[in-house]
Amino acid sequence: MKILLAVSGGIDSMFMAERFLATDGAGAIAVAHCNFGLRGSESDGDEAFVRDWCARKGVEFISKRFDTSKYAVEKGISIEMAAREQRYAWFAELCRERGFSCVAVAHNADDNAETLFLNLLRGTGGRGLRGMQARGTVPGAPDVTLIRPLLSMTRKEIQDWMTAAGAGWREDSTNAGSVFKRNKIRNKVFPLLKEMNPSFVKTVTRSMGYFSQEDDIAEDYYQEHKEKVFSDGRIDVKALMGLKHWEYVLYRIAEPYGFNMQAIDAMARSLKEPGQFAGKIFTGEGYQMVSSSDSLIISEIKQGEKQEGLVIEQEGEYGFNGSTINIRLYPRTPDMALEQPVGTLIFDAEKVSFPFKLRTWQKGDWLNPLGLRGRKKLSDMFTDLRFSLLDKEDAIVLQTESMPEGHIGALIGRRIDDSLKVTPDTQKVLMIRLTK
Repeated sequence: MKILLAVSGGIDSMFMAERFLATDGAGAIAVAHCNFGLRGSESDGDEAFVRDWCARKGVEFISKRFDTSKYAVEKGISIEMAAREQRYAWFAELCRERGFSCVAVAHNADDNAETLFLNLLRGTGGRGLRGMQARGTVPGAPDVTLIRPLLSMTRKEIQDWMTAAGAGWREDSTNAGSVFKRNKIRNKVFPLLKEMNPSFVKTVTRSMGYFSQEDDIAEDYYQEHKEKVFSDGRIDVKALMGLKHWEYVLYRIAEPYGFNMQAIDAMARSLKEPGQFAGKIFTGEGYQMVSSSDSLIISEIKQGEKQEGLVIEQEGEYGFNGSTINIRLYPRTPDMALEQPVGTLIFDAEKVSFPFKLRTWQKGDWLNPLGLRGRKKLSDMFTDLRFSLLDKEDAIVLQTESMPEGHIGALIGRRIDDSLKVTPDTQKVLMIRLTK
């Protein structure tokens, strides 16, 4: 099976192409070249150079042009990120369609050290200290293998080999500038570090190997304890705080949901501080974490307007603000259990006749809870049930036409009003089941 080489025409990718050609032969490789059109004629010159090399060596050449600037604007991302997404998506597509065994990219030891520093600047845990790995999968395509065969070689070693071999390559003029963060690290920071330690890159590479081993140990710890504290988007605070390394476990749980280091630090501080913990909200990329008295609840941030009410005319299954509500009528039988599974409520059907209304709760709502005397405010019931802010936000109530304003027939999925309960005289039962 062929290996797909990602070749830009720069010194690193041309070195990789030369070495693969010498080792495996032209028939074992194919070259993929991306023309992002960001440097005008210079970009076209790169493509022509790589195409000519492939023609002379008898290597299969595949190229594609991208409108990277337009893509970046449409996605609201940087040019760097746009080019990255485009090229990896295309590489994965080529591997799937043409059966390449993997994609090879020309990241070297210097690139890996730069990545480590970029991760540190952004804020990172142990996984960010590992840097890039020699073998993995294509970003966004876990079914496609990605290899980095040059990670153990420094940029200088590559330059020395290419010069001695008399091999050609193209220089990217943007590499000399310091517009991008990576270039600033490469051109301004690393020269100073190499003055202090000429073998700086090799030292960092060796350290990343140790970081990788340490992260594997941390991963084992996380996997051992994760299920004890986190389930269905809910973190059990007591169980979490009982762990010796609870801050690391919190980071690992939160990080995949797009919470940055600042947000995770704020979560940790709120857990350490005495006083009121419930009611705090932390926001990530598309997700939020809300604290209740004993939990941290992660949920997706819902888009669009919230539905205020829904009139129920007949039996059926209804959608309401992300919840599914199943409504059915059944004959009352002597063996019918009055106690139902969590999320299911039963009513005397004559007391809750169609049409009735489901709606979001409002301040001032109250009911006479089943089996209790006197009315109870729904807001007080939320406290008794330990509802989080998100639970309150999602709460759905039943309103019948016969009940006065504010008097609700049920908190769907949790409690009914005593006046609507099933009795020995009940002939038909209305069953309402709530699922998410």
